[in-house]
Amino acid sequence: MVLLVTDVFVLLTQVLLWVVVGLFAWYVLLRVLPRPFLGGLVLLLLLGVAAFTFYRGTPEQGLIGDIFRVIAIPFSPLGIILILLLLAFLELLRGGKLSRTGLVLLRIAIPALLILSIPAVSYFLAQRAEAEALDIARPAASVALPPGARRVIVALAQDTTRLQIRPRSQPLPGAPAPIAPQLIPPPAQIPASAFPVLEEQPVQLTERGDILTFTNQVYRQELARGTDPLVIVSAGGRPERARKTGETLNEVSEAADARRFLQGLGIPPSAIIGDSNSPTIQRSAVNVREELRRRGINFGNQLVLISSAIEMNRAALTFSREFNSNNVPLRVIPNPTNFYTLPAPASFRGRAQGRDVVERNLQLSDLLPSIDALSLSSKVINEYLTSIYYFLRGWIRPVRTTL
Repeated sequence: MVLLVTDVFVLLTQVLLWVVVGLFAWYVLLRVLPRPFLGGLVLLLLLGVAAFTFYRGTPEQGLIGDIFRVIAIPFSPLGIILILLLLAFLELLRGGKLSRTGLVLLRIAIPALLILSIPAVSYFLAQRAEAEALDIARPAASVALPPGARRVIVALAQDTTRLQIRPRSQPLPGAPAPIAPQLIPPPAQIPASAFPVLEEQPVQLTERGDILTFTNQVYRQELARGTDPLVIVSAGGRPERARKTGETLNEVSEAADARRFLQGLGIPPSAIIGDSNSPTIQRSAVNVREELRRRGINFGNQLVLISSAIEMNRAALTFSREFNSNNVPLRVIPNPTNFYTLPAPASFRGRAQGRDVVERNLQLSDLLPSIDALSLSSKVINEYLTSIYYFLRGWIRPVRTTL
């Protein structure tokens, strides 16, 4: 098979990135791990887990998943900063003063922490990331369906709902037995009059919850157009929730809560398919493709994809590559939501003017560090790092193409 020039470029880029990742991991391990203390064994363990992860995909639950999250710490902005500060602190404990290397670490870590915590910086980073989503965004109504096909809307609903209790399904328990005095007293019993406040709560949404409300909006629009829309809610399980005896993954997954929320908005259960085993975008693409094939749904080789604007570019590329690499032609119709920023005023030329242009003023508080700014900066940088990971796995191409 003759490789195209672009294929050769992609292969060389992947090799180069693998070398960079390997050198970075090697440097961090040598600086953090004491060499005499089973350094070789620990190194082999970490490399083994990393190799297993890249071969099988990112584990989300269990011991291996926890080890993977430890390995991934140096590949996040906050993780890198904390490691640099820790190295400087350990050096200070050993020698009582910082060497030139320790001072360099502090000069990198502290300014990086400060810069990423400034709202103006985080807003700039998010604005650029969301501009990529706007470049590929297409209203679903602007793309016609082939005859006989139905509109399929895929909502990437991971991290859109909060963990909460559900209405009681078993008889009331008896009166609790008295508890002997303890050094740290247990929490007070929930009053009988207050318990309904918890069990009658609607599905609670996170800051990504507008993915679900926007999904309902797109569904209503397609329903009015007569495209017989079908919603696929794709999310993973809840590893933080203890599963009770007899409960299945579908019952305790986040996809189940997202389905309940959409049904509460009026979407009939027959128009919603739940995918409860997709904690990552790549797994969502695989499961959606298999679900459509298994059910024999004629989707006209089109999918309306709804996700956060920051991750929309990666999501669209992942779905496109997963379907096309399995000989299923696909046209992704990206519908981003969950915007953190507004486009720059200059980008509205020819689209809006005067009072129609909503823009954000720079305030003094935008120059003062905040936790929210650090969180937003980390989201954007983590998204770029995750895109590199997806590229190394061969799940996306590095160059964004017209979808």
